Amino acid sequence: MKKYMLSLLTILFYLLCAFTPLPVQSSKADGTASYACVLEENTFFYTARDEKQGLFLLPKTYFVKVLETAPDFCKVEYLYDTAELKKVVGYAKTAQLTFVDYTPSVPYLEHLFQVDYLLDSDDTDNAFHKITVTCAYYGDYKIGSKTYCYVLRGDEFGYIPKPDTLDYPQSTEYADRLAPTLSTDEPQTEEPTSKTSPALIAILIALCLLVPILSALVLKPPKRPPYDTDD
Repeated sequence: MKKYMLSLLTILFYLLCAFTPLPVQSSKADGTASYACVLEENTFFYTARDEKQGLFLLPKTYFVKVLETAPDFCKVEYLYDTAELKKVVGYAKTAQLTFVDYTPSVPYLEHLFQVDYLLDSDDTDNAFHKITVTCAYYGDYKIGSKTYCYVLRGDEFGYIPKPDTLDYPQSTEYADRLAPTLSTDEPQTEEPTSKTSPALIAILIALCLLVPILSALVLKPPKRPPYDTDD
């Protein structure tokens, strides 16, 4: 009888464990995404971890590659090494970056434009000569009411007055990737994994009541048979 009760108690214990819902752990972003989107105005690319070392304003809606993260500044990389471009490594304020968990298909703004220069000439018939130079645009830099461009011209970086005709398309990749996520966040009518049915609750209550009763029966010492004492 004792072995039978122990077996029954063991079965009830395993049933209790099987029907007890496990806690659900939610994953959280750890801030170590390899890319971040520039969504705030006046997000500078800095040459050092110093607000006074701003080189140019990063183009809004585009991305930077995050090399190192810190509470104040992130070490970032912008653009590639190509025939017309050179990648630059610097810093951006962490609070102004929106980290993502994917690799953008077009992370950087690759914009080339031409600038005409008029040069003095000794030719009396032609007082000026015009040359056209191709520049790679990196970002704006504002001084008072004037706006300059930080550009790569040949092999040299520098600033030039921003042409009135300079324009480039905004990136929609961050918004496009965010839209499907928002649609899946709508409230759902059924959540079977996070709710407990009434039948399961009843089973758990019954098991909880049976366990101490069975434990008491198993641990109760057996009665000794009556015996006669010899005089």
